[in-house]
Amino acid sequence: MPYARETAGKGGHSDFVRNPDVQGFLENCSYIREPSDEEAKQIASQFIAAPAADPPLLPRYVVASDGSKSDAPISDKLPSTQVGFLKVSHVLVDMQRYADLIDPVNRFVDPFKVADMHRSASPVTFVMPGSNIRYKGTNNVRDGFRRALFDQLNTDRSEDRSGQVLAEVLIDLDDGELKLPANPCCRHRPGATFKKGGPLTVRCDACAADVYVTDFLRLHEGISDFGDNASAMTRMMNAVEHLMLAAFIVQVLRAQPQALAEIAFVLDGPLAVFGEPAKLAQRMQALIYRANDRLASLDLPPMLVLGLQKTGGLMDHALLLERFLPNGVLRVVDDEYRNRFITGGDAPSANFGNETYYGQDFLFKTESGRIFNFAIPYPFKDKTFGGGGVAFARAKVERDRYGSLIQRACDLIRHFEMDLYDNSLVPVALAHRHASISLVPGGKVLDLVARSGLSRGRSTTAAPAAKA
Repeated sequence: MPYARETAGKGGHSDFVRNPDVQGFLENCSYIREPSDEEAKQIASQFIAAPAADPPLLPRYVVASDGSKSDAPISDKLPSTQVGFLKVSHVLVDMQRYADLIDPVNRFVDPFKVADMHRSASPVTFVMPGSNIRYKGTNNVRDGFRRALFDQLNTDRSEDRSGQVLAEVLIDLDDGELKLPANPCCRHRPGATFKKGGPLTVRCDACAADVYVTDFLRLHEGISDFGDNASAMTRMMNAVEHLMLAAFIVQVLRAQPQALAEIAFVLDGPLAVFGEPAKLAQRMQALIYRANDRLASLDLPPMLVLGLQKTGGLMDHALLLERFLPNGVLRVVDDEYRNRFITGGDAPSANFGNETYYGQDFLFKTESGRIFNFAIPYPFKDKTFGGGGVAFARAKVERDRYGSLIQRACDLIRHFEMDLYDNSLVPVALAHRHASISLVPGGKVLDLVARSGLSRGRSTTAAPAAKA
């Protein structure tokens, strides 16, 4: 590691260039590669015409979400001591009002109506202790993070202060009773049990430490007392985005279930939860299945949940194929195709994403020539269908099982595709605008907030001692 303001030597690369082991290492690596023209044409022939409806099958409302984070050091002298800022934004798009943005006389977009659409965004902010910070006098950074996570997710952030908090949604996702396999404080087994309507914090039977319902997410396991905790913040942002989607679905399902048939939920990213909170994914799958089962009992179409992935191996592969694909084609990404052309594993799992994914990936090239990687939830309660494993992997790619959802997803993408960014949709771009934290000035402002806030805390604590 260099010293501050120390520049690197101009010939540092030569040691790698002269070393024959480097070339040998590279020759032994396999990775995704650009297919030859013949290979690409053969792959492209496996795509089918994308379904389309006339008129298109569009929802009444679209709820798009996106998240962002920033890690701010509390001082230039303590760059490794940080606070984490997270922001998740939701934008509600009324399809009728969206259609009215363009003046029918002059075909120009009404800027006042656009501004009004921006005001429909609802950003939610979270602040967490990062590296080297103990929260509320806890013994270590890890336990402070656990306490802060509970405090943040146990806050009513709804606009109408309805009393719904994300911590309680965790219990809803487990059918009213959530059991921890072990308590994180001392690994005592069995862990605490949390029931609907009961306390969200309990005492450990073995060590009498506090155990929180949010310990279910296991985000604290990525926290170190001395290392960089940025990855744990990323995991938290990912988990909170999906947990907030669950909160919306639970709330509407209780109050007015038929409304779900008229709403499309669009997430920026795959329908998957990675890392320590990955078991949230199977709960999301079960919740969406339960909601759609309720809609089916009311003779209503299933709700549309759409994940849009802008980057990653699958998107890289799609862009390599772009010039060989005709417009208006679709491909369901089965595990065999993914393993052969994207991941390249010699011993693939029986079902790709068995622990992390709750939605099926599709590749779609629109009639205007844009490439999209979208996902819609698996139409199963869980992944035990047919005995699980390979049987589930085969069933999840059968297009007939998704009913009208594939066509509705394609129609929605066609309706909202835009030129401003590559492979982007209007609702997601709006959500991203309100969720993103710019490096300048946003990141600088958060740096100042972190520093001034902690300085105030120190001066407040020190005041009584000074008087004494």
